[in-house]
Amino acid sequence: MTPLNAILGNHASVILILAVVGVALLAGSAAMLDFMSGTSRILAPLLFERRRLMAFVFMGLPAAFVVLLAGGTLGALQSGVAEAGSGTRSWLWLANGAFVAGVVVCGICSPLARHWGLGLMGFAAGLGAIFPLLAIISALNFDEAGLLRATADRAVFGVAVGLILTAAGLCATSIVAMAAYIIERTVLLLDSRHHVPLALTAGDTHAAATQNGRTM
Repeated sequence: MTPLNAILGNHASVILILAVVGVALLAGSAAMLDFMSGTSRILAPLLFERRRLMAFVFMGLPAAFVVLLAGGTLGALQSGVAEAGSGTRSWLWLANGAFVAGVVVCGICSPLARHWGLGLMGFAAGLGAIFPLLAIISALNFDEAGLLRATADRAVFGVAVGLILTAAGLCATSIVAMAAYIIERTVLLLDSRHHVPLALTAGDTHAAATQNGRTM
């Protein structure tokens, strides 16, 4: 089992490939929407911006900190034991809950949702941070059972696991942010196309009335 599989599960490689493909499709869709709406170089303001930024600061960022803390603690504890105890299960539930909450809140409410390019950069940064951390884990002194006996190694493993979970959370957050951007652009584009014909009709009516007035 590779460190990547140990951290992300047995389907880690498949998950990463699907994530990269999904991000590419989201980026292509967002770029097409920007081209159609003429806003390709604009950092669009968020809808309900104040509320979303407050949610990001007071809910998303604390959840990200909990992911780092709980993930690191869980990694350090689990690296030295063969079976999970009640204590490690509690840390696992805490890390999972904070991960989901942080991804959803930060993805929808963070500045990454202002433009798909920011989401793309966030995904690249998170993905790029994972592999050096996996290399650090590979260099640790695991015994024949795959456990770490030295306290220093377990501490390093815990820090690396916490950072990997945070980086994975950044990748997932960026995907959610790109999806939120696409949804907002789509709604705004449909709304603008809905109002343009009405505006043209009103303008044509006014022009016709003016012309009739001049004729009379």
